[in-house]
Order: sequence, then structure tokens, then C-alpha cells
Amino acid sequence: MSQSASRWRVAAFIPAFTLFLAAKAATPSLAPSATKGITYDFSMVTVADNSKGKDFTMAGKGYVAGGNARIEFTNVNNPQMKAQGGPFSEGSYILFKGATKEFIVVDTKQKHYAEMGQDGLMQMTSMLTNLVKFEMTNVHIDASRVLPDTTVDSYKAQHYRVTQTYHMKMSMVFIHQENDVNASGEYYYAHEFDDLINPYMSSGWSASTNFFNNPDYTNQLKAAAAKVPHGVPVLVVIHSTNTDKKGKTVSGTTTMHSTNLVRGDIPNSTFEIPAGYTKYEPPTQAGAAQGAPASDASAQTDTTKNKKRGMFHIPR
Repeated sequence: MSQSASRWRVAAFIPAFTLFLAAKAATPSLAPSATKGITYDFSMVTVADNSKGKDFTMAGKGYVAGGNARIEFTNVNNPQMKAQGGPFSEGSYILFKGATKEFIVVDTKQKHYAEMGQDGLMQMTSMLTNLVKFEMTNVHIDASRVLPDTTVDSYKAQHYRVTQTYHMKMSMVFIHQENDVNASGEYYYAHEFDDLINPYMSSGWSASTNFFNNPDYTNQLKAAAAKVPHGVPVLVVIHSTNTDKKGKTVSGTTTMHSTNLVRGDIPNSTFEIPAGYTKYEPPTQAGAAQGAPASDASAQTDTTKNKKRGMFHIPR
């Protein structure tokens, strides 16, 4: 893969991922009972339009019942995301508790689990914000209904368009880029699945968490999310274009799809922590970057002094 293509994949994934995460302003409605629920598969694929290299893919399986959810990532082809641990590592999954709005990352290999709010989960699972420093200006985000309604996989769906434009300075280790970003996302909602719960498939998560540490961006994202339905879209297609200071343009398309949606009985144990697992505290961002325990003050100080030594400096 060429260096420019590799860099594009980071830059292009950013607006696509945040548009993907920004389709609602509130937690979806609760499922009607603790046993009747939905199982489904989901996928996300990012493809560069005019550059060579490996595409980014992510796939998984979800379970929803009684306002609770379980999310398993069965395929993540990005080695950095898999290496950082958390829900992307092999044998791990996420639980969401509707009653407490709590996320639990369960590691079946280590037989332990970590509890956190949505901010903590965003920090743990966002490879991009862990690696990249952003500075954004000239932000404009909006959402609108697109008529007429359509069908997706035989489901009647409402169509919404979410657009983002902004100027972004991005720094990652020795890489420094400055781009004008233009992203447009087509979101398709099937109301018969309004009770789906998956933070990776809805934008209320990023709308309520300061993904880029930019208040203007966050406020506009919240306003746009308020214009679209609650719930998880069954299909999202996002096209993004990045233009650098020399006028060079690279673009790509990200497609996210929920498939094999089936209603039926789901055992309550699906949403429980297995017996015998121990609780652990996830490392701080700085500690995770250098392998320093979160409670070790001296290690944190050393991390601060030496944070430029390695590539993965973990700073939503």
C-alpha cells in the first residue's frame, strides 16, 4: 500500500465513522420484553475510489432484548484496532444495560470485564482519536429528509441525508495533514426495527461525546442528530472527499448494513457477565499508550515525558 493511500484511509475513515455514529439523539426505545428480541448481523466496509490498498472492513453480530444489547465483532481487519484490546480483540464483546445506560466490555480469553459509561467506551474503542490530534474550523453539519420513502431488503424505510463540511488539521506521530473535508451520508431507517441498540450503528453516541474535542462540531452534530429518527439505520452509505492544500483530492465510500434481522426469544444469559469473571479497571488513555497502569502516578509522569517515543499515543 502506498503511503498516500494509507494516510487517506485514516483521513477518510474519520468523517465516515462519525457520520455513521451520528444518526440519533437519544437511546432507542426499549424492546417489549426481556425474552422477545432481535438478532442481526452488521457490517462496515470502507473503499477508496482511486487508490490501491486493503479496504477497511468490520463485521459482527448483535442481540437486543428488554432494552439490553450484546455486540460481538467477528471480523476487524485493522491490526491496530485488534492489538489495542477492548471489544475488538478476539473473544471479546460489549454488553449494554438499558436500565443503567452502562457498557460492559467482556473478555472471554482473560475471563474479566470492565464497566464504563459511553465516554469510556468511546475512548477504549476509538483507534482514531487515540492516535490522532485534530484541529477543525469552518464546520457545517446538517440533516434533511429525502423523499420519497424507499425499501431496503424488503423493509419500508425512510431516507435521510446527513452532510458535513469542515477544514481539518490532523497530526499523527510524524504525519501532518491539512484537508478540506466534505462528507455526505445516506441513512435508511426501517421503523419496524426502532428497538435496535448498537452504538456503532447510530450517531447519538458521537453526538453526545466530543469525538474531535471541538464544541462547535459537537453542537452541530447534536442538532443534526435531532432531525433524524431514533433507532439504528438498516443501511448507511457515506461518500467522503478530502482535498489537501495542493488541491489533490482523494475520496471513498463507506457502507454499513444491518442484515438477517430476526425476531425471537433470546436467553437472558446472553446479556449477563459469565460466572467467575473478575472486574478490572481499563487503563487511562496515556497509560494505555505506554502500557502504564492507570493508578501508577510515576508511570503516568514518565508517559507524559516520553509520549513521542512510540506510535500509539492514546490521548470520542
